[in-house]
Order: sequence, then structure tokens, then C-alpha cells
Amino acid sequence: MNFREALLKNRSPVGNRKMHFVERTSRDVLEQADALPFWSQDYTQLDRGSFTGSIMSVTGRNMQIFRESMNRSVDQIASAPEDTYVIGIPTIIEGEASWGGAQVKSDSLITLDKNGELLFKTSHFSEITAAVISADHLEEYAGQVEDIDLRKLMNNVNPVEIIPTDVAQRLLSALNSSTNYISKSSGNPNIQHILRHFEDNLLDTCLQALLNAGDCRERHYDQRIHRYIVSRVRDLTLSIDGDCLTIGEICIELRISRRTLNHAFSRVLGITPVEYMRNLRLHRVRSELQSSPYETTIANIAAKWGFWHMSLFSRYYRELFGESPSETLLLSKELDK
Repeated sequence: MNFREALLKNRSPVGNRKMHFVERTSRDVLEQADALPFWSQDYTQLDRGSFTGSIMSVTGRNMQIFRESMNRSVDQIASAPEDTYVIGIPTIIEGEASWGGAQVKSDSLITLDKNGELLFKTSHFSEITAAVISADHLEEYAGQVEDIDLRKLMNNVNPVEIIPTDVAQRLLSALNSSTNYISKSSGNPNIQHILRHFEDNLLDTCLQALLNAGDCRERHYDQRIHRYIVSRVRDLTLSIDGDCLTIGEICIELRISRRTLNHAFSRVLGITPVEYMRNLRLHRVRSELQSSPYETTIANIAAKWGFWHMSLFSRYYRELFGESPSETLLLSKELDK
């Protein structure tokens, strides 16, 4: 069941009493984007080379807990299940990463407010562990058990906050123990009783982490502006078939200087606008190759996305994905048999 199907069935999959467990690995960035249950995600690979990733997800009555790792830097645009909070922590960061426009470091608490859009640029090798919690459930727990106005607290918490090491370790331990134990107990007839105790511990740990983060007031306006520029370039790039805008045309359309454009991409993604726009179009080619009918040619799909020099196109494709376009097409046809 994907994110939109879940919404049609029950506003949010978080809240169902039935357990849902997923553990999988992938060798394709587009497959990885679909791997996390109940989320809507769009991934663009930034680093060159063959991709590998993994997902472990456990979804119960009031929350989903997941762990995701990837060996390449990826730009993510994502939506969590409706009316949920996301609270987590990065466990591996190799290189620069940003969550919600703010730089992610060790002992960072990462959060996503309910019904917000996640903008996440992962490091070259990354792993995050997070809880996706029903908003009603967490707000009720905060009010009744801790006498905390969660909405007021969330207004004082940035998407990324540095929290004390011991608090970060307690949160990670609660997330990991819940994931590992519940995944091994999914067939236990008493799973709902087991879940209650793990939920209570995790809710308390998440609230303590939020309280430790709430002391920081500074907002990340510069990063938000830079991320807005990147998002606008993405929209412009994907709105044009068979052609691609020049950097000059992008600057004119956005009414910014080339220097501002380059600075925004350097700060947010660590690559140039040209490379990002090319990677976006290469991802669209890859997606169409994976779902193309037999009579479709690579050249036609490449031209549709603005690649007319086939040797250059093939080189860029192999550098980014670690395989040739023909290998992608052949594999997709073998899977269809």
C-alpha cells in the first residue's frame, strides 16, 4: 500500500491496530524512494556511482519507527503520513547533510511538524532512525502526562537542534530497542500489550528530547531562501520536455544573479546548478527506461529529456548510476518476463 492508497483507506496508516513490518534493501535510488511504507517521496541521487540502500520499518497502533541507510548523497522531497510528527536522530553522517534547510551534525535532533514537507539532503553515506507519531496521540500524551502544550513547544523547535549527548543516546536507544524487539515479536499474540509499553517509553523519550531542544530560538531564514531557489530550479527543469533552460535563463526567470544561484546550490546540495539539473533529467530517463514498452528506444527517451549527444548522455548516466542505459533497459525487460 502506498501513501495515497493509505490516505484513501484511513487518513493515515498510523492509527491502525494491525502491525505492518518491512525490511528490504535496494540497488536503485528510485526503488529506495518507494521503499518506506506510507510516505510520499521523490529522490534525486547527487553522488556518482552504484546505489545501495536499506529500510527497516515497523508500524503499529499509534506510530511508525523506521531506519534508513544509503551509500550516496540524495536530495529528498518527502511527505510523512497525514497528521503525524516525525522525531528522529541521524546515526551515520559522512559528509555534509541538511534537514529542513539546516545542517545536520552529530547529536542532532531532527523533526518534521505535522503535515509539513520534508526537504532532506543526505550525506555521502547516511543512516537515520526516526519515529512517526500520530499527532493526536502525542499531543494528548504531552498534555495529560507531562502537562505540556505540544503545539507551543513545537513552535520553539527548529527542524534540526543539537541536544545533549546523553539525551540523544537515550532517544536512539529507545528507537532501536523498539524497532528490534517489535520486529522479532510481530507474530506474538500479545503484541498489542507489548506495544503499549514500548510506546509509552518512546513518547516520554521524544518529549524529553523536544524539551531539551526548545531552548534554541534562531530560525534558518538564509537556508530557507536557498532551498526555495533550489526548489524553483527543480520545478523549471521538470516543466520542460525536450529542452533544458540555460543558467542565464534560470537567473532571469528567478530574478537572481548567477552568483546567488551558485551560492544557493553550494550551500544546500554541494553541487552546481548545471549538475543538479542534469541529474534530475537523468532520473526521469531512468524512470522511463524502467517502465518503458519494448519498442521504446533509449535515444527517444534521452531526447525527450534534453539529451541529444548520446555518447555524452551515456557517460553521464553511467557515472551517476553505475550502469549503462542499455543495462537498465535490459534489466527492466527481464523483470517484466
